[in-house]
Amino acid sequence: MTDPNASSLSAARQRLDRLDGFLRDDPSNNALLIDAFETALSCGEWERARFHLQHGQTLHTEPLAWRLREGDFWLAQQRYDEALEVLQALANTPQPPLGFTEVLLHNLAFIELKRGRYADCAARLAPVLESPTASGQGADAHPPVATRALQQLWLRALHHDSQLTRAMAWALQAEQQKSLDVQAAGIASLIAIDAGDFAAAQRWSAASLGEGSPADHPVESLVTQASLALAARDAARAIHFADAALQRQPGDGRAWSTRGFAALLASDLPAAHGAFVQALSAMSQHIGTWHGMGWTQILQGDLAGARASFDTALALDRNFAESHGGLAVVLAMQSQRQEAEEHAELALRLDKSNLSGRYAQALLSGEVKDAKDVQRFARRLLGGRAGPLGGDMGDMFPSPDAATGAGPGNDNA
Repeated sequence: MTDPNASSLSAARQRLDRLDGFLRDDPSNNALLIDAFETALSCGEWERARFHLQHGQTLHTEPLAWRLREGDFWLAQQRYDEALEVLQALANTPQPPLGFTEVLLHNLAFIELKRGRYADCAARLAPVLESPTASGQGADAHPPVATRALQQLWLRALHHDSQLTRAMAWALQAEQQKSLDVQAAGIASLIAIDAGDFAAAQRWSAASLGEGSPADHPVESLVTQASLALAARDAARAIHFADAALQRQPGDGRAWSTRGFAALLASDLPAAHGAFVQALSAMSQHIGTWHGMGWTQILQGDLAGARASFDTALALDRNFAESHGGLAVVLAMQSQRQEAEEHAELALRLDKSNLSGRYAQALLSGEVKDAKDVQRFARRLLGGRAGPLGGDMGDMFPSPDAATGAGPGNDNA
């Protein structure tokens, strides 16, 4: 199978070669220089990009724009100190042209985001994004590109900083005022999943995926659709959208986690395990993913691995009932009765309706005896409960026959 990223890279380099040929005949063409510079950045041809950047700066055409592009040159290489030096020198530019201030603001805030300073990124953007004039002027208040970029960066910063309430309030207000950019809505859709507003998640992700080319669609909108498919118990659809997200961003931890739960839903334990490994390599502090990994390991018979997974989840937050409940299940299956009882009691003390804690108690009481009983009990007990990324937890467990390779069963337990 042809790698689409490799094909795109090859096409960009071919385009750059053609542009360089045109520039040899017309070296002072500013539009060609801009195109060549941006194409060189897109395919990682740093020296060729530097050459076009320096050439453009010597023409003295649109000097401020070329200074901004110097910042882009460093940003594309993730050399944030050099980019910051260039951009900060432009902060007090008198009478900047239309759109200049917004692009400068975006790039400075983007550096904060990439450095993991999500609250600082949001704080830098807040005076513009939350001002009464910004919220009331609609989508044409700034040049379209600046509007999209600012809104998307703002919502990503709030999401990463776990400011879900603030992000949802802003997105709903912008939607009401018809000023919410359609691709920013795609980012907001995943925030809506985490905030438990599935209606807004569906509305915003569908709007985002319904406009523009696939390259314009934010990865968040694809992950949202995968999560909604989990909620609808549609494993094939969940896998389709998770894979589409991973094709765009192969290292996206959230997409891998969703892919793992989709594989659980499809009774594909090896694929679930592999996906959770990938997810946790990207976001090792995501408790819900550790739970998914733990349950996958239980169903694979890897009790030592499952115990390590639930131990890790507990180390991240000892007040999470499901972590205690999952660990209690593992301990009960390892015949460590006293510890299992302690964690089951803790789980139910933190959450009286905790399912894993009750499951562990059933194991300890002897209600559950063999592997098929474990799987049936898990499906019965966890059925009807929302999973960590949407969906019915009971349906994320393979049926006993599917797990043993005997074909589709008829589980009425």
